[in-house]
Amino acid sequence: MSTPADAPPTKAEWFASRRSVILGGMGAIGLGVGAAVVEHVWKRKDLSARFFNPFSIGNFDLPPVPGLVDAAGHPVPGFSSADLAGKRSLLVIWASWCPTCREEHKHLVALAKRNLAPIYGADVKDPPARAKYFLAKNGNPFVAVGADERTYLQRALAAKGVPATFVVGPGPVVEWSTYEGLDPEIIEKEIVPRLTAKAP
Repeated sequence: MSTPADAPPTKAEWFASRRSVILGGMGAIGLGVGAAVVEHVWKRKDLSARFFNPFSIGNFDLPPVPGLVDAAGHPVPGFSSADLAGKRSLLVIWASWCPTCREEHKHLVALAKRNLAPIYGADVKDPPARAKYFLAKNGNPFVAVGADERTYLQRALAAKGVPATFVVGPGPVVEWSTYEGLDPEIIEKEIVPRLTAKAP
């Protein structure tokens, strides 16, 4: 005997229908939670920065460190690949939280006073207030300081950490680099001769 189309569902049919609705709802919730977890991990680990890097030594643009000013109270600019073009310069990847960076800083200040070439600083993952305090207290050897918050420039130059130092020039050519801290011997033997060399 067939069941009329408008007849109420049997107990078995009602249970199966209710179970489908519950499972469907749980699946939707699970998908939502999963998507939220993936988004949280992606943002927290900054995976987009790890898998995609728009920077190279010949094409980058770092914004200034917010609120950083020089001794006269003027804002210290960020810098880009255009600032390095056509001249010799020293590019330093650093951070105020890095012990080796703090140790080598006095040597950079002394080198800057010799006016051999401009020194640019890429400040990596540094709270602006800490960077400002460090440079105000210890001196600022940089003509410009760019905030490399997402480590784009650091990684474009194959620097896995800080500090890292590069003699650039002229233009986007890296002539020499080190991923170790600087000392007077390295500066005099490796850096000074390159900064003072005449362009070919």
